[in-house]
Amino acid sequence: MKRKSFFLAAMGILFLGSMLPSIAQTTSVNQLQATVSGDQQTPYLLNFAGVFTFFFLMLGPIKILVPFVKMTKDTDARFRRKLALMAALISTIGCLVAAFMGQRAMKSYHISISALMLAGGIILFVVALRMVMQMHSSTHGNEATPSAPTFALAAYPLSFPTIVTPYGIAILIILMAAAQDATRQIGIICILFVIMGLNLLAMLFAHTILKFVGVITLLILGSVIGVLQVALGIEIILQTFIKMGVLPKVF
Repeated sequence: MKRKSFFLAAMGILFLGSMLPSIAQTTSVNQLQATVSGDQQTPYLLNFAGVFTFFFLMLGPIKILVPFVKMTKDTDARFRRKLALMAALISTIGCLVAAFMGQRAMKSYHISISALMLAGGIILFVVALRMVMQMHSSTHGNEATPSAPTFALAAYPLSFPTIVTPYGIAILIILMAAAQDATRQIGIICILFVIMGLNLLAMLFAHTILKFVGVITLLILGSVIGVLQVALGIEIILQTFIKMGVLPKVF
């Protein structure tokens, strides 16, 4: 039963990761312009498939597997299970708090969605570019000896910033602020819960998944997602500049 659950979880995560380019074609960032085109009256940023794609890229499980395995090396299954549950809970609460506090802050400080889009795009581009460059740099010789793992890892660095990324929070705030009704917001929150559930599954089966698919496969998939994030950051910046009239809409 455990092997069957692991296999389904591993296949689900890897399938979603491999399908992202296809999903992204139908949920292009150009759809963001429909919402960003007017800060006051905006129907929505993306359909729910697009929201899932963005969340999977920015808050999803692929980037968690290797760090979690490194953090929990030589620990027992009970410790890993409790750490995963704590990290998933902290991450979910953190995202919810950030979403509603960010939404209120935007209104209080009169921050436009365009400004937040630009900030989110810049953060996504810089962080994703650094991540891609680090994948191809040989820094293993300078790694410090890890300290004994404790449950404090659930908050930092597992939940923040491994699971809950700054650019993930930015897009979450943007989507919540752009939602025009409670139904839309509930849908976004439900998708967030699904992503956090996938994160939990990834952590619970991280050691087995890593043995099953290998580090190389995850590095390749991570590189693809990293490049997609870099391109996504640039696209968000360009679409925001087009909305602001700084750049012409050439395509």
